[in-house]
Amino acid sequence: MTVAEFFDDCLKDFTRPVGWESVSYYNDVCPSFECNGYHIFVDHPDPKKRELGEDRTRFSVTIALDYGESVWCFETDNLDEVLKEIKVPYLTRPLRHDKEYYIKEELILKELRARG
Repeated sequence: MTVAEFFDDCLKDFTRPVGWESVSYYNDVCPSFECNGYHIFVDHPDPKKRELGEDRTRFSVTIALDYGESVWCFETDNLDEVLKEIKVPYLTRPLRHDKEYYIKEELILKELRARG
């Protein structure tokens, strides 16, 4: 099975919530999305097919700007719990850098997106 096929299989029963932007990267273990400053990973619905093991949860949420080195992570099998958690402003979570870093990075990203 290719990475693309595995990612499609992970999402076969999943409807992407409004506002979630796909940021899936082939080198990650499962497809992922960004919303409200969070990076949300959606693993396979069958725990036996999860690359990191069947004891792992389906959903993992981290701070998007801390990709790969987040100090805060929320894990659950319940999408409703994910939706609740990502309503909390991410700057209130434990952060890897000071808040000014994130504010500056957000402005840079906003500028880049405006340029297209």
